[in-house]
Amino acid sequence: MGFEVSCRSLFVNTPNLAQPDQFQSAKKTEVWIEFLEKNKFDTSSIEKIDMSSDCPVIYDKAGNKFSIDFNKDKQNYAKKKISIKKELISRALGAGKYGLRILDLTAGLCIDAVFLAQLGYSVVSLERNPLIYLALTAALEKKPDLDLKIIFNDAYHYLKEQPIHSDVIYFDPMFPEKNKSALPRQEMVFFRNLVGADEDALNVLKEALLIRSVKRVVVKRSIKAPILLKPQSEVKGKLVRFDLYAGAYV
Repeated sequence: MGFEVSCRSLFVNTPNLAQPDQFQSAKKTEVWIEFLEKNKFDTSSIEKIDMSSDCPVIYDKAGNKFSIDFNKDKQNYAKKKISIKKELISRALGAGKYGLRILDLTAGLCIDAVFLAQLGYSVVSLERNPLIYLALTAALEKKPDLDLKIIFNDAYHYLKEQPIHSDVIYFDPMFPEKNKSALPRQEMVFFRNLVGADEDALNVLKEALLIRSVKRVVVKRSIKAPILLKPQSEVKGKLVRFDLYAGAYV
């Protein structure tokens, strides 16, 4: 009961269920509360969740705010695209050569997933943080034209337990920032504090490389970051590189 009260108390500006025109918004609030309770989400870092807009705004106790909006956030989700053949990330995935079905193991903010879907890929993205998953699904509801599906699951267990029907696996693990002198923008500070580092990245990669039906596994890293496992090849940009592995590599 204590957890339920704590979780419910986070929500502010929630619609009045008695007003018919606000019924759907109120229903969404209840869905969020139930989902967070069911998955025992740790609310200790969250100050409040404002449900008054289509894409809820989440505030942490450090004063940072966070929201995911595929439509209004033009900087992240309306990037200029060249073509499926020429974009760096697409070339790393094979530019369609291996197929268009992509399994994204770490949805995060879904910036790459949305970009790939806009290029013409069919993307399934996994997210294991309950609050980030809810924020992503709210954003996706307002962008129904995307060939993007978001699944709440842990990448390691999903790879071990679920049948994989994708052509290429894409993996962009979160790593601790070593350079603390230049902090990212407010939303990224919030995001990093909330999700932490992907300490299981190596185990996830090893599991991905066992999937025989997958034709390529792609790991995104910053340009100078150490490798997780020796890749068979790589595609490099100015700031990032993509380490490439054939399916069933190990």
